[in-house]
Amino acid sequence: MGGIGSGARRSANIGNVEDMLALDIRLLRRLGVVAPGECIIDTVHWSNGGLSTSSARLRVDLSDIERGGVMAISGEMPDGAIKQHVAIEMAPSQFGGHRCYFTCPVTARRCEVLYYARGRFASREAQRLSYAVQGMNEVSRARRKATNLRNRLYGSGGQARPRGRNRIDTVSRLREAEHQAKALYLDRLHALADRSGSHWMPGNRP
Repeated sequence: MGGIGSGARRSANIGNVEDMLALDIRLLRRLGVVAPGECIIDTVHWSNGGLSTSSARLRVDLSDIERGGVMAISGEMPDGAIKQHVAIEMAPSQFGGHRCYFTCPVTARRCEVLYYARGRFASREAQRLSYAVQGMNEVSRARRKATNLRNRLYGSGGQARPRGRNRIDTVSRLREAEHQAKALYLDRLHALADRSGSHWMPGNRP
C-alpha cells in the first residue's frame, strides 16, 4: 500500500480555473437555459477581451424533476469538436423549489461548475485545476483583489457597472484594497532592505 514516503507521486495541477472555459449551472439557470420541468436548447459563447473564442450547443432536459436530467454538449472547442453528456441532479431547496447540480462525469460528485480541459468538461478536482490566487504571495493577492474591484467598477468583462450605494461601496473597497496593496509592497521592500543592510528605498535618493 502506498503511504507517506512510499514513493507514490502526487498529481500536479495542470492550470488555473481562471484560464479555462467553464459552464456554471447557477448562471445557466439565471439565463433560463437550465429550467426545472422543461427541455431547453440554446447556444453558449465564450469570449476573451470581447472576442469570441468558442461556442457550444446545449440541450438541457429537465422534464422529469424527480429523476433529474441530462445536458448534452456539442460544438467546436479550441482543441477540436466535443460531444458529451452530463447528468444533472435536482435537490429540494429549503426555501422551496429545487436546486440543480451537475454530476461530474469523472468523480460522480455534485458540482456547480464544469471546466473544459483535455477534450471534456469536468469538475475542478477532476481536471486538477487550482485557483490563481493559490500561487500568489500576499502582495500579489492584494493587487489581484484591487484589480478585480477596479474591473467591477468599470464594468470590464461584460459585468454591469454598480450603481448607487453599490458603486459607493465598491469605490470605498477599491481604495482600501489599493492602500493595502501599497502598504504590503512597502513592508516587503523594507524587509528586503533590512536583510541586505541597505538604507535606500524606492523614491528616496541615495
